[in-house]
Amino acid sequence: IISKLVIISELKLMGEIMRIAIIGAGISGLTTAYYLQKNGIEVDIYEKSHIGGKAHTIKQDNFLFEEGVNGFLDNVPETIELCNELNIPILKANQNSKIRYIFDDKLYKLPSGAKDFLFGDILPFKAKLRMFKEFFIPANPQEDESVESFTDRRLGKFFTHRFMKPMTAGIYGSTPATLSINAAFPKIASLEKEYGGLFKGMLKKKKGGNPSGELTSFEFGISQMIETLSKNLNIKHIEINSLEDLEDYDKIIISTPAYEASKIVKSKYPTLSENLNKIEYTPLAIVGFSGDIKPVSFGILTTELKTLGILMDKYIFPNRNGIRAMVGGQRFKEIVEMRENDIIKFTMEDIEKIVGKNNLKIEFFKMHKKGIPNYGVGHIKIVKNIMEEVNQIENLYLNSNAYKGVSFNDCIKNSKNLAGNIVLQQHLDIDRKT
Repeated sequence: IISKLVIISELKLMGEIMRIAIIGAGISGLTTAYYLQKNGIEVDIYEKSHIGGKAHTIKQDNFLFEEGVNGFLDNVPETIELCNELNIPILKANQNSKIRYIFDDKLYKLPSGAKDFLFGDILPFKAKLRMFKEFFIPANPQEDESVESFTDRRLGKFFTHRFMKPMTAGIYGSTPATLSINAAFPKIASLEKEYGGLFKGMLKKKKGGNPSGELTSFEFGISQMIETLSKNLNIKHIEINSLEDLEDYDKIIISTPAYEASKIVKSKYPTLSENLNKIEYTPLAIVGFSGDIKPVSFGILTTELKTLGILMDKYIFPNRNGIRAMVGGQRFKEIVEMRENDIIKFTMEDIEKIVGKNNLKIEFFKMHKKGIPNYGVGHIKIVKNIMEEVNQIENLYLNSNAYKGVSFNDCIKNSKNLAGNIVLQQHLDIDRKT
């Protein structure tokens, strides 16, 4: 490794080291650049607006409001390793983060274990009985199907309504009808394919239904990591409109949303551009409040309302004193045509339906007209077609949350893997030169 680093230095002096351009300074672009630069490769990042993309913390008066993700689960080693390398202390959520509610016809506390589930009121007896019949339902894995179709088939319609509507809203801002089980929840889909059913798979894997890992963030919000990660990177605040703008580079990595990538590649690769535009994005508004709300918890997700959920950041992390509502999503896409005041008005009305009279005061508003990629039925095939074409184009790469995972952890893991593959190719090239 040391000898190869020496060779890289010599090649750099001779002007033979590769130069890479990354378009987009979101978490994917920044992480990829960090690992490439760490391995001696020259990287320029091009970003037309602020760094971090939707992973952005707003510091407003005495408040910290996240425009997007408020943390990550600590069960992905790549994220923890990156935090350690950057010397950023991670901040674990407190015990309130384990208390969660669903609002349907009333508030239901999510069970913390099997006993709570069996004897609690989260599902009526008939729906529980239908759910436990899943063990005896024969496997019938589909090439692709919606979350709604999958969970209706295996666990019953009421389970889909009471559990999957809130879950898909909380993770993707979406609905069971508009998400692909294979693309959005591949581990769940794999249980039927590999073991014949969900309960059979969980028993063999000796895992329950809850995700492993604890919710984690940083003392001053998600932007603390973004700012630290970008500190020693070469970021140019220039908008890139086409690949022709970057012809001096050996490799180009596009780490923008798919609809932006579509514009950038259109002049040279129209078919690729067309396929990138097939990836749909979900609109989402974030409304931030000061004040108190009960019950104290991580938050409340809903089954039907235009307000998808309430996230009580102030109760789960220190240095937070705000509460956020997520509004719109696939459930209410018309939000993009509405005025801010009208959105805030119905959000306040929804919150009163959920928790009753309250003392919340509006402090923050952010509209994401194209917020989260919606991994709908057919998403896997769309991505496959995109990547097949990209793989035929020498020295072009696509890397963002549009393709293979929307979470903070997914972006870091995918970016580290991409950087590793490029570094490996660089070393193979060096071996050939020497």
